[in-house]
Amino acid sequence: MRRTDMSSSRGGRWRGEDGRELAGHVLARLTTGRSLDDLQLGSHEGRVDLRGFTLEPPKTGGDGYLAEEGGSSTDGLSMRWLHGLVDIRDTSLENLDFSEAQLDHLRLHGVALRNCLFDGAKCRDWRGWQLSVQDCSFVHADLRDTALGTWGNSYRGVEFRGADLRGTSCRGATFISCDFSDARLDKVEFVGCQLVDTRFAGRLSEVSFVAATDQPEHGSMENIDFTDASLRWVTFRGLPLSTVRLPENREEHIVVRHYPCVVRQALARLEGRYDAETRKLRSRLQADASQLDESRDIGLWHRDELGSNPSEQRYARELLQDVEAACSA
Repeated sequence: MRRTDMSSSRGGRWRGEDGRELAGHVLARLTTGRSLDDLQLGSHEGRVDLRGFTLEPPKTGGDGYLAEEGGSSTDGLSMRWLHGLVDIRDTSLENLDFSEAQLDHLRLHGVALRNCLFDGAKCRDWRGWQLSVQDCSFVHADLRDTALGTWGNSYRGVEFRGADLRGTSCRGATFISCDFSDARLDKVEFVGCQLVDTRFAGRLSEVSFVAATDQPEHGSMENIDFTDASLRWVTFRGLPLSTVRLPENREEHIVVRHYPCVVRQALARLEGRYDAETRKLRSRLQADASQLDESRDIGLWHRDELGSNPSEQRYARELLQDVEAACSA
């Protein structure tokens, strides 16, 4: 088998006829669980050097629609069929460096990832079932539109710092000692997930942490660190926040105790007021009241949720703090 120049750039190593041949051998080993030792890939910081590795993109088999029951095909969801997806099953991948790799559309069934780097890699549309990930890094990786947080998947000691996770499905997964600092999590829902000793920092927008009341394991949040986070329209539903460390920036955030009482009494005080100064505050509290969690003691809002300017935000803060005092009496 012909070898490529080991001193070439990360991506260039896998280009050309020789590079594609080498990539084919690597892929065959990965999908069958065979050793990579005899491929002379070299190492980088103690891991097999697969930096810049590139999967051939799958072929598109055409577009279509998934019809809803009793409806026409155009009533359902649009679909795109892909052929040639890489499917790795029932194996362990350990001590591999996939930094800056092109790995979109990967399928993982019963796979264990241990001490692997995917920093800066493109991992869009990954799917994982019974996936176990430990001591791995996805720093600044592109993980958009993945289904890695599905039931039974677990992550321990995993770095997601600066990763793009928009469109990711997170339902019933376990995250222990993970770091989501500065990750893009816009509109991601953590439903029924077990979150333990995990850190979030930077801006979180429209992220939801929700208990799965229809499942045996509802999910939990234990020792979660939001101290350096900015939370905008972030939802906590059905999960106690007693061991959650809230954002330290109290100029930016408003925190109250006796959350259900505060929401109800604040709305009562605003009854009959429809002026511009209270419009945003009233709308936010009405949204809270529509799905009020009676078991939740702590209420948390970003100032931008409650007012469009400093004057409106100051009024909202003063009202909520006054109502909190009344609820505490």
